[in-house]
Amino acid sequence: MIQNIYIIDDDDKLINMTINIFKNNTKYKFKKVITKQIDIALKNIPSLIIINEDSIKQDIISVCKKIKQNDDNNITPIIVVSSNREKAHRLEVLKNSVEYFIISPIDEEYFYYTIVNLLSLLDINRRVSPLTRITWKYTNTSRNEKKAS
Repeated sequence: MIQNIYIIDDDDKLINMTINIFKNNTKYKFKKVITKQIDIALKNIPSLIIINEDSIKQDIISVCKKIKQNDDNNITPIIVVSSNREKAHRLEVLKNSVEYFIISPIDEEYFYYTIVNLLSLLDINRRVSPLTRITWKYTNTSRNEKKAS
């Protein structure tokens, strides 16, 4: 299944780099979203949102809050990429429901595996029953066997 990833970026630097890093991986589809289009983009539910703080003209915390206040996207993980190295700033951003803060310049391998591992974990969690801790595959198989009996 293809996973849609939105990259909020008012220039093309991060989206181009990300597409290049993932050029051999067809499991992910990247879509550029400019800050003016966030409301339109949030009508859909991506697997992940990546924000290039350096390119947006809005305050990063207000952008993150806007995403997390959206009923459909309040559980969508967010990664912020920024050249701001101040610890206080990073902590403030992380306190506002951001899952990862990556300092640029970006280590491409670190960036790649952060995305792949995060989405892999989410995929596994979505397939596990919260009540039984059994994967949906087995839960549905058990239900189907009971119905057939």
